[in-house]
Amino acid sequence: MPSTTGIAAVPSGRPGIELQGGLAPGYYLSDATQRDIDKSEASSQVLALIEPGHLLGTEGLIVGARTSGHEGDHAAEPFVGYRHRMTEVWSLAVIGHGTVIHGAERGASYRATRAGGELAADARIVAPLSWLELHGQAAVSTVYVDAHGTYCADSAGLGVDCNDDGSSRMVDGTIRGVFPAATASLALDVGRHGAGVFHGGRLALVGSAGRMPRVRNGTETEGATYHSLGLTLTLGFGSDR
Repeated sequence: MPSTTGIAAVPSGRPGIELQGGLAPGYYLSDATQRDIDKSEASSQVLALIEPGHLLGTEGLIVGARTSGHEGDHAAEPFVGYRHRMTEVWSLAVIGHGTVIHGAERGASYRATRAGGELAADARIVAPLSWLELHGQAAVSTVYVDAHGTYCADSAGLGVDCNDDGSSRMVDGTIRGVFPAATASLALDVGRHGAGVFHGGRLALVGSAGRMPRVRNGTETEGATYHSLGLTLTLGFGSDR
């Protein structure tokens, strides 16, 4: 469950595509059955974004899809958004996304629907060179999760690997709720204002904190807090004007 899209709020200002790869901060849904935690692991993410620009008369519109997850539970998630440069320093973006995910491993299985939205603000902090800028970006997001599945639990109701020695039992669990998160990024932008088909690159260190669900003996209880770090690389290409 990535806590942010990791998309830069700064529009390219011309038609093009952006390709992103890296580690997205967030949490694994299976962590909801574990002991109380205040941190979680990042997951791999690959993202592709299209900005049609003046080709369709849709300045600022972005559409695309991403995939994130672990081992066998990757799923494509489409998104649509709008980016706008307020000034030479400030940019804003709003993005909506949603998907259905399912997976199975070691006797456990789940199916989840998620739908979320994100509001992001980007600020250029300093530009020591015409082709090099340091940016800071802050975002707030919410995601609605509707999930159900079957997993093994120990005598305390915590999720464990299924085994045949009788120390675990199968339980059915359900999660349904809205979970918020806040994200801060520090990014290096390279070649954003150059001419040609290269629209620039962004290397971003991303950190998130938020609320995640918690389940005991298959029953959802009060949510837990988490924090997570990620790292992404984005490259943009497209029209030279």
